[in-house]
Amino acid sequence: FLRAKMASHTSRRSQDVESLTGCDLKGVRVLVVGAGGIGCELVKNLVLSGFEHITMIDLDTIDYSNLNRQFLFRAADVNESKAKVAKKAVLAFPHAASLSIDAHLGNIKDTEQFGPDFFKTFNIVLNALDNVDARRHVNRLCLSVGIPLIESGTEGYVGQVRAIVKGKTKCFECDPPRVQKTFPICTIRNHPEKPVHCISWAKELLFKKLFGGEETDLVDTAEEGADGEADGGPPDGDGAAAAPPPPPPLKQQEGESGADFARRVFSAVFEDDVQRLLNMEVLWEKRRPPVKVELAKLALPDAAATAREEQRAWSVEESAAVLLASVERIFTQRASEVGSLAFDKDDDDAMDFVAAAANLRCATFHIPLQSRWEIKGIAGRIIHAIATTNAVIAGFIVLEAFKVLRSVQAAGGDLSKASIDACRYCVCNRHLSGPKENQLLLRMRLEAPEPKCYVCTGSTSTLELDTASFTVRSLVEQVVIKFLSFNKPTIDLTNELTHKTVLLWEGEDEDEGGGEEGELHGDKPLDSLPVKLGPGVVLEVEDTTQALKCKIALTHTLLDKEEHPSGFRFIAAADEAAAAPPAPAEEDSPGGDGSRKRRKVAEGDAAVAGAEPSGGAGSGVVVADDDDDVIMLE
Repeated sequence: FLRAKMASHTSRRSQDVESLTGCDLKGVRVLVVGAGGIGCELVKNLVLSGFEHITMIDLDTIDYSNLNRQFLFRAADVNESKAKVAKKAVLAFPHAASLSIDAHLGNIKDTEQFGPDFFKTFNIVLNALDNVDARRHVNRLCLSVGIPLIESGTEGYVGQVRAIVKGKTKCFECDPPRVQKTFPICTIRNHPEKPVHCISWAKELLFKKLFGGEETDLVDTAEEGADGEADGGPPDGDGAAAAPPPPPPLKQQEGESGADFARRVFSAVFEDDVQRLLNMEVLWEKRRPPVKVELAKLALPDAAATAREEQRAWSVEESAAVLLASVERIFTQRASEVGSLAFDKDDDDAMDFVAAAANLRCATFHIPLQSRWEIKGIAGRIIHAIATTNAVIAGFIVLEAFKVLRSVQAAGGDLSKASIDACRYCVCNRHLSGPKENQLLLRMRLEAPEPKCYVCTGSTSTLELDTASFTVRSLVEQVVIKFLSFNKPTIDLTNELTHKTVLLWEGEDEDEGGGEEGELHGDKPLDSLPVKLGPGVVLEVEDTTQALKCKIALTHTLLDKEEHPSGFRFIAAADEAAAAPPAPAEEDSPGGDGSRKRRKVAEGDAAVAGAEPSGGAGSGVVVADDDDDVIMLE
């Protein structure tokens, strides 16, 4: 009886959905990419809305940290496939008798399994991804095969949803990429001003030097005075006997215990190095000088109890105790990993060390101390997810999907003839007080494609770099694959004036070093290739796995290393258009009489709603600063 009752309700729900939306879901095939925070809410909404054919893809397995917001999962599901567990969970909900769900544990960029032919089998694609690289890939495939895509993302209290339809709306890459915030290395090493500087120093410099085997300076000697006092040289006097050199401060000596080495590291970093900085008197003429943290003067508490306190900032004494304990543990219990250990926010030893070192660094430079939780968020570049935002955005995804599907069905299945006038750019805002307290949810008309987008139109972009030092291999790995998110690129260098072309890289063989031609030119500087650089010389990049071609003009430029630590600057064709002040977007807002009125979105609203995430390649210390932008994470 109960099953019959549920079936009756399910049948009526499908009829109600069709009458409300004007959309016939029979035969509609939906691809959901991602089964995390947004994906769980999304697949639940799809099932309860009457969708019958759903395919889910996610490459992750369930972690304990997912359980506080990804409500389809339970503790017993840890280490299982997210997509497969989500399928099992939603099948317990009331659903259409014809419901079928295919769940895959896999990478959407695996073109052998999920290539263009796979995408062609769907009527619509719904993104619930947590990284830019995969978003770009899905965006390009949907454009190439002519399938509508609903893009989404959340960051804390902020979220956004929009439809991407080839030839009708901006694609994911129409807007120029957002440049990641970087900090000069001298600021990190010698005079930090913010907690993020200290966290970067602890993670990128001290951790890597101590545990990762990297040879790097913790103090930037380029800012030393000409008198050499910062070196702490020997005292004057011809008769002074030469003392034996001390052991390297950050290298464990044979027979030295982990505890003794940890104390020597502490003294070297927070006493001796600080004294070196104090000797650079020119640095402190207009800055407050640092203070040494002297270990002998500290009363150390229990480190294990302190490390469990994640939500409050540790004192200097507590930070010192945790740092000593973490160094001792790693060098005693994990000695085989020393020299190759990489930072992982989920590695308790690594996280304890970075949190303690960052706080001691903050204390040295009179910067407010942070909790382990806050430091983990910055060091791991974590944007803490909020379940309610995920739920709101998942609801918007389904609503926008209904609009697109209804329009396509009204156009007889021809996407090129479908109207998207009803679709909106939907934003969940975070201004809960003040003049914007009534603007929690915003809706704006979708913008037309950017005419100069290199993905939508194949317009020529510009790449500036030092062609004398940049090799073909660096170009492929750092720029084309990592920064521009190509999957298996084939690259030609062409002089469009003389029509001379040389093959630089063969995409299908890139795992073996780029094939015979790629191997031939791989380690050559760009200025030594058979096609000489100059007017009319472009890189022609093609990726058959993404059905994408583009042209990039190559320009020899010597860039400032601190401003461009990656060694290159990519200028998308769309950047030029973006430099002009954008016309304000229009927002739907209710009139006082209940009618719909049009008004211009305030500049602040447009900035929040229009912000786009970006990929980016870079080396050195890079810290995300996403407080004021909508970034597609989770």
